[in-house]
Amino acid sequence: AVVSTQSGHYGREVKSSDKDVEFDTLIGHLQDIVLEDGFQDLQDKFLSEHCEEFEEDEENKLIYTEIYNSYITQIEGYISRRLEELHPSFQMDLLLTMIKSRREEVDPELFDTLASFADFVLFKETMLNYKSQRDNEMSEFPTLVVTSFACGLPKS
Repeated sequence: AVVSTQSGHYGREVKSSDKDVEFDTLIGHLQDIVLEDGFQDLQDKFLSEHCEEFEEDEENKLIYTEIYNSYITQIEGYISRRLEELHPSFQMDLLLTMIKSRREEVDPELFDTLASFADFVLFKETMLNYKSQRDNEMSEFPTLVVTSFACGLPKS
């Protein structure tokens, strides 16, 4: 493996292997992807369309599995396509292996997003949190009552 050196803190040489550089590059791409409008819109649309099915209950409905599988297909598919565009030699299984072995090097929010693909409980929590936030935002808007004064206005 090729080892490159960079000047680190206090003039020390910091060595990084090709694997380190690839890991850092892929994680950087992943962070960019999950912040993209396209990803945010896809995820928001999916959560909005399906959150009503989820309830704060110990028992899981069969529909949850179908929704979860659809989520994995759509979101993971989006990320895979974008990573392949940005990094042509990208392989999802290698990335997941790298992330598992270097979890402490991954931003916690990014890790949670990625973990929601492999953890149904976290996915369900995401759905319930989205539903709760949406319901809270909707309750903050006052109900508007529109009244018509047309019949009380003088005719010109």
